[in-house]
Amino acid sequence: MKPKTVLWIVLAVVVVGVGVLLFRPSGGGIMNVDAAEAAKAVESGAQAVDVRTAGEFQMGHIPGAINAPVDVLEAQAESWDRNATYVVYCATGDRSVAAIETMKAMGFVNIKHLAAGIQAWTGELETGGQSTGQSIETAGKPVMVEFLTDS
Repeated sequence: MKPKTVLWIVLAVVVVGVGVLLFRPSGGGIMNVDAAEAAKAVESGAQAVDVRTAGEFQMGHIPGAINAPVDVLEAQAESWDRNATYVVYCATGDRSVAAIETMKAMGFVNIKHLAAGIQAWTGELETGGQSTGQSIETAGKPVMVEFLTDS
């Protein structure tokens, strides 16, 4: 090949590459965010999704969050808007990675991941909320409930 032809080929590849970078669709994909960015997204209308257990959720969650524990997320998310924006979090970021993989496989396209989990949240927390409907019969004796968080 002539050097002039090689030069034109390289130039064409560069122009195509720059065009793809400049004109790709925006807004889609998964993005790790910190607490400030997560708060800003929620204020802008993103739905916060807490994938911790119901007990963890009741102890404190981002205001307006919905509780969708990882083990039931797929069934619960079936009716959600695939194009809406979601801020997904757990305690420290481990379970939310699995949740995001599930959501990606289901076709969700705008997911923000509070990668450090709720432990990084600096805003106010709500308590109470969704219940599993389970009741514990105590027979008047103290009960200890143990649950694990990702650490």
